[in-house]
Amino acid sequence: MCLDDYRRLAGSLKTPPMFADVLPLMVKPDEVELLVALSEGELSVTGLSRLLNLPASVVQSRVDALYARGFLRKRRGSVTRYYARSFESVISRHLGEGRTNAFTKYVIALASYHMDEHAGRAKVDPYPEAKVLPISEAVIEPVSVVLSYDTAINIIRKARSASLRDCECRLTYRNCEGPLRTCLAVNEFSDELVERGVAKQVSLDEAMEILKTANTHGLVNQALYTDWLKGEVFDICSCCVCCCTYLRTFKSYGIKHHIAKSGLVAKVNADKCTGCGVCLQRCVFGARRMENGKSMVVQEDCYGCGLCTTTCASGACSLAFPSQ
Repeated sequence: MCLDDYRRLAGSLKTPPMFADVLPLMVKPDEVELLVALSEGELSVTGLSRLLNLPASVVQSRVDALYARGFLRKRRGSVTRYYARSFESVISRHLGEGRTNAFTKYVIALASYHMDEHAGRAKVDPYPEAKVLPISEAVIEPVSVVLSYDTAINIIRKARSASLRDCECRLTYRNCEGPLRTCLAVNEFSDELVERGVAKQVSLDEAMEILKTANTHGLVNQALYTDWLKGEVFDICSCCVCCCTYLRTFKSYGIKHHIAKSGLVAKVNADKCTGCGVCLQRCVFGARRMENGKSMVVQEDCYGCGLCTTTCASGACSLAFPSQ
């Protein structure tokens, strides 16, 4: 195996030239040819064995190792087929799963590259990729008719499976001391992470405790979507504005349509408000201001996360449907 083989792999995985030197640090020489083959199309272990003229047991071992490290995706059916992730997707897995020991000197540059790539996709995607969810403890005004809105617990309750892992964004960017063990994957994504040893399955009660921790630390609940139009959620994240890839795309890159609002907005009972200012500190969307010693909500900027309602000592803050 020589550098030309790694250059071929770099092209196959769409690796930026500036990061071509990273691949030899991540991929073993005897894995290169297999990865190149799987970057060109889906193949089963049997198909790979024939193509590479290697025993099926050897191919299976290498495929399992690459899958566990986040280089491959798996498509299940009557025959399981594998295909390679792009370089950017591989780097996202490695950064978000703490697999960076082999390329520590590149981590800052790779994290910046990952952020820029995410923002670039978000800019051209006409649909949101995330939606703010009102936290479970939020104070929500009663209504006379039943109106639906999503919460993290409702999504997890309906999911076939759920699992817990470290927050990929805080592991990648490390801009704060927020809690790490807060990301809740559901369904197929959860199954993959558990199979790869990245996450552990959790019960509904365990998930509720994680979400309570998020509220305590002022983290925004968000649902992340594989398909916005179909409403397919793959992850429930508890997000800080300093690390979260989605909130940073919204706040730092100005791509407002990237995150959808919850459908609720904050309200203030001026008679109860003491003007303590805690809600201004809790609001990551900048939807609060003080007027005449009272907290006011800028409704067009409010995303309805509910964080302001759970720490309002006077009970002045609540969430409501916009028509209320």
